[in-house]
Amino acid sequence: MGKDIPLGRIAGIKVGMDVTVFLIAAYLSVMLATTWLPHDQPGHGSTTYWIAGGAGAILFFVTLLVHELGHALVAQDEGIGVDSIGLNMLGGVTRMETSPTTPGAEFRVSVVGPVASAACGIVLLVGSFITPDRGVSGVIGSVFFLIGYFSLLLAAFNMIPATPLDGGKVLSAAIWRTTGDQSKASTWAGASGIVAGMAIATWGFRRLNDPAVGQRGWFLVLTGGFIAFAAFQQIRNAPLLRALDGVTVADSMAAHPPTAPSWATVGEFLRTSSPRPEHQAYPVVGPDGQVAGLLTAAAIRAVPPEAWDQMAVMALAYPLDRLTLIRDDELLLPALQKLESADVRTGLVVTADGRITGTLDPTALHRALAARPSVGATGRV
Repeated sequence: MGKDIPLGRIAGIKVGMDVTVFLIAAYLSVMLATTWLPHDQPGHGSTTYWIAGGAGAILFFVTLLVHELGHALVAQDEGIGVDSIGLNMLGGVTRMETSPTTPGAEFRVSVVGPVASAACGIVLLVGSFITPDRGVSGVIGSVFFLIGYFSLLLAAFNMIPATPLDGGKVLSAAIWRTTGDQSKASTWAGASGIVAGMAIATWGFRRLNDPAVGQRGWFLVLTGGFIAFAAFQQIRNAPLLRALDGVTVADSMAAHPPTAPSWATVGEFLRTSSPRPEHQAYPVVGPDGQVAGLLTAAAIRAVPPEAWDQMAVMALAYPLDRLTLIRDDELLLPALQKLESADVRTGLVVTADGRITGTLDPTALHRALAARPSVGATGRV
C-alpha cells in the first residue's frame, strides 16, 4: 500500500491510511470539541466535549471507509481485482487492478460509493433523532447528527458530474453507453471536471475575505484546483483509450519467447537461445515440461557476466507463485493495469486451454501505439 499505515484487512482487502488522516482528524476533533458541540449542547465539561470530538472524528473516517468498501466490494463482484483501500486527507481511494471494461460496470462501481455515504448519513441522522436530547446522550446525538450531515454532504458532493468525482465517472459511464466511445466519454467527463473545478476554486478565492467563509476559502481553492488538474490529466489520456480501442494482449505481446531449462546455468541458456529484441522475459521450464518461473533480461543484466556460468537459471528466476497469468484475449490496457499493481511487472500470457504463448510487459504499449502511427503522430499520447 505504499506509505499507508496498515490497518488490517476487511473482506480480504488491505486497508490503510495516510499520515494526513491525523491532520484532518485533529482538525475535526478540535472543531467538534471547541465550537460545534458546546454550541449545540452547552453545559458539559471540556472532557466530555473532547472525548465526543475524538469519537466523532473516528466515526467520520468510518463512514469514509464504508464509502470505499462499497466501491471495492462491487468492483470484486464485477470481476475486478482490488489491491487495497487507502484513507487520506481528501477522503479515500480504492486501488483496483484494472479499470471497469464496460459502461455498466463503471456505473455500478462508481455510484455505490455515494449511495453508501448517503446510507451512513441517513442511519446517523435517524440515530440522532431517537437519542434522548439530554445529558451525555444529547452530546452523542449531536455527534450523530453532525457526522450524518457531513456524510450526506459528501454523498451530494461526490455526485457532482465532474471527473475525478464519482459523479464524473457516472457521467462518463452514461456517455460511454450512449455513444459506445469510451474515449469520447472520458473527454467529456474530463471537460466537465475542469469547468467544475475552476468554478469551485474561483468561488473559494472570491470568498476569502468573507468572514462567514474565512480560511475555508483556501480549502475550496485547493479542492477545485485538484479536481481541475485531475480532469485535465484524464483528457490527456483520452487519446490513449482511442488508440488502444479493441487491441488485445495477443496483438502486442512478445510472442513465443525462448524457454530456459531450470537445470541449466544462465550462461548456457544465453549461448543456446536466440531471443528477438522484444523478448525481455523467458519462461523457465522444469524437467517435467511444466513452467516453473520466469527469467527476465533485467535480472540477467543485474548479475556480472563472469557469474553467469555459475548461476542456475532457477536461482535467478521469479517463481511461478509471484507471476501474473494473463489471457491472450484480454484487452491490452486492462491487462497492463493489472501488471502495474503486480509484484512482477512482466506477466505470462496463456491461451484459453492453458498453453503459455508469450509474455507481456509495459513495452507492449509502445508496440501497440507504433502499430497505429496515425494516432501516435499526434504527440498527445
